[in-house]
Amino acid sequence: MRGWVTSTLDRLVLTYALGLLAAFVLVGGVSVVALDRLLERDSQATVRAEHQGLMEVYYSDGRDGLRRTINARVSEPLNREAVYLLVEADGGISAGHRNDFPPTRLPEHAGWLRFPWIAAPESDTVLAYVQPLPGGGWLLTGHTTGAQQHLRELTGRLGAVILALLAVLTLLLGWLLRRAVDRALELPLDTVDRVAAGRLEERVPERPGDDAFARLGRTLNRMLDRIRDLVGGIQSSSDAIAHDLRTPMMRLRTRLEQARLETADPAVRARIDAAVGEADQLLSTFNSLLRLARIEAGADEDAAPLALGEVAADAVELWSAVAEQHGQAIDAQIAPATVLGNRDLLFQLLSNLLDNAIKYGQPGNRIQLLVAREGDAVRLEVSDQGPGIPAGQHERVFDRFVRGDSHRGTPGTGLGLSVVRAIAIRHRAELRLQSGDPGLRVLLRFPAA
Repeated sequence: MRGWVTSTLDRLVLTYALGLLAAFVLVGGVSVVALDRLLERDSQATVRAEHQGLMEVYYSDGRDGLRRTINARVSEPLNREAVYLLVEADGGISAGHRNDFPPTRLPEHAGWLRFPWIAAPESDTVLAYVQPLPGGGWLLTGHTTGAQQHLRELTGRLGAVILALLAVLTLLLGWLLRRAVDRALELPLDTVDRVAAGRLEERVPERPGDDAFARLGRTLNRMLDRIRDLVGGIQSSSDAIAHDLRTPMMRLRTRLEQARLETADPAVRARIDAAVGEADQLLSTFNSLLRLARIEAGADEDAAPLALGEVAADAVELWSAVAEQHGQAIDAQIAPATVLGNRDLLFQLLSNLLDNAIKYGQPGNRIQLLVAREGDAVRLEVSDQGPGIPAGQHERVFDRFVRGDSHRGTPGTGLGLSVVRAIAIRHRAELRLQSGDPGLRVLLRFPAA
């Protein structure tokens, strides 16, 4: 039920369904009232016709003729629904259903009245017309309404069944409408999710026509083209800057090394060493940018089936020594799994993840690495016990040069996770971050080869 409350589409469908059901109930109620009035008028017309006939007998044959006519009608077996009563001036009943009218139920006024009919095998009512006769007394002409009441009950039950069927049909149509809208929006939303994950080449399949969904697809594609051009311009600018500055930085570093060899002053050598360290940091940043550019621009022709477990084992073997130097340990659970990819890039991905886990960990921490087969996918997971990343920054940390506030004092270029995402995108892997307790968990799902 919570989904119906929080989902805008479900609330819209539910509102229309309830509105449609309310319209059905209103129409049904109006129909029942109209049917009831129609039956009432029909019963009154029947009673009025019989009453006029009896009054004509009275005017033509007198009270005795009226008495004979009423008694004859009462004795007819086919006239079970008619009710007659002839009351004399002294209050005595001279003809009609005299045994079915106790003295306490005799009519007291002229006009229309309705009363329960005790002669019926089931509870029934009588609609009757009472008219005073010249010379005293009353003539009551009526008709039982059991058939009309039965028709009302049958109509009510039928209406309830129809309303229930309409409710089911309305909910079914609402569900089908929701599914149709979900399916119409599924491809655009999935495409936007893939673009948000870094696959800027993805586009929404465009629909023919000029309806809202077709316009939505075309508008999204134009927006994605613009985003690709802007991001591509930024990336190409940063890559060009990195490429153009790397050569001068290499020359600067070489000259610093020469200056260090030419001086014997320890203080000068210390300053030169610090400058060389800064130059190395800049060169590392430039090399990472160029590496990232090559990964993002690379094709898939070098992809081949490879054992991800073997790549993970090599990475663990290399980085275990580094972890030991920092007082940490790497626990690996590696199952046989084959993916389609590039060995060097996957090794780079694992190296970046393990490097981050060691860099931001503390002595005594244990790093978990998992490789497992899950259906038609391969799961790669790296978990650490470091400070982690706030949930609100999980997507932002994949951008270039983005570093957490608590990590700005640590060495690094801010490009490690950008390279990880680029490699994951190239291998069509799903990449997610999860907050540990404590630490960070990096999850990747590769299509199994």
